[in-house]
Amino acid sequence: MLRKMEQTKAQLAGKHHALDAFINARQNLLVEYIRLSTNKTLPTQAELEEFCGQLVDYVSAGHFEIYDYVVTAYEAAQGNARLLAERIYPRIKQNTDEALNFHDKYTQADEDNLLELDQELSHLGEVLEERFELEDRLVSAIALVDHLDTGQPA
Repeated sequence: MLRKMEQTKAQLAGKHHALDAFINARQNLLVEYIRLSTNKTLPTQAELEEFCGQLVDYVSAGHFEIYDYVVTAYEAAQGNARLLAERIYPRIKQNTDEALNFHDKYTQADEDNLLELDQELSHLGEVLEERFELEDRLVSAIALVDHLDTGQPA
């Protein structure tokens, strides 16, 4: 995931402030995910809440910071790019639901929930990896960067 993150950052960084914020949110989330998932001890409630906050920030950045740009590019897309986007959006929605379920479960986690944390973190890692791939494919498919300007959303 880290290697792919660096490739995406190299490809899109500096193209638009909304994309930069989105990429930074992704990177911060990934760093915190790796820290939590490789730690030998259970995280504190504060650490879990911090991670859950970053998770929601990341999901929100995708939906609220670049959504208008994606819609504009999607509407302009034709052919295979539009067809691919139509297939990707529902998968991103399902992925969002899974990320938010993790957030809801672990924001106010009790000791019983913490027993499942390793397994849930592993599943969330798979969810995040799929989400990163879907988002990257969507941006590439609709040539989002070509439709961005330096102003406000269309």
